[in-house]
Amino acid sequence: MCGRFTMTSSDQRRLGNRFQISIDDQQADALGRYNIAPTQEILTVTDDPEGDGGRRATLSRWGLVPVWAKDLKAGYKMINARSDRVLKSRAYGPLIKKGRHRCLIMGDGFFEWMKAENPKSPRQPMHFTVDGGEPFAFAGLTTTREWEGEQLTSCTMMTTSANEVVEPVHDRMPVILPNPEAEAAWLSGDLDPEEAVSLCVPLEPGRLSAKPANPALNKVGGTKEGPDLLEA
Repeated sequence: MCGRFTMTSSDQRRLGNRFQISIDDQQADALGRYNIAPTQEILTVTDDPEGDGGRRATLSRWGLVPVWAKDLKAGYKMINARSDRVLKSRAYGPLIKKGRHRCLIMGDGFFEWMKAENPKSPRQPMHFTVDGGEPFAFAGLTTTREWEGEQLTSCTMMTTSANEVVEPVHDRMPVILPNPEAEAAWLSGDLDPEEAVSLCVPLEPGRLSAKPANPALNKVGGTKEGPDLLEA
């Protein structure tokens, strides 16, 4: 499971070049974040079906709200999609079959919580980064539906079994696509569902680092976001 992540960079040009997108000022509000939580708006990337092979950045609600959901609260339970069960899922199965419903979720770190030895002590958040803190893409699924007369885009993050870096803290981890080629493949409409699932594997352990973070992260919105949240 992944229930919190970071996108600490706010460099629109750098991130735009990295993910081959244009990021407008409204979308930039989803950048420079140190404690991204479910139901908040995050920045996702999809192939642009109306473009000439380009990509599109979209503000999406984290927590999938399927077309059949009658309440936005459904999204609280749908922040993650297990790769080993996705094809059989009523909500996620139809989405992974089509390239337009597969997305990249932009990030540069994620959190998992380590249980304290003393049950009365707060859990210790651990911040995981890739290649020393470089931006990367989580594999995600996305859908757009009408909600109260407006278009609502929401998404979920794929998860897989933990690698040896994450396993001491949690038995699962988010799917981090290893390179731009894998990101392009994930978005491609030519990829069949089984091939898409085959991309959902643990990241090579040598690329992942972990360090204790600020216990203030235990509470969403409990303190002003900033680099101090990443310090133990």
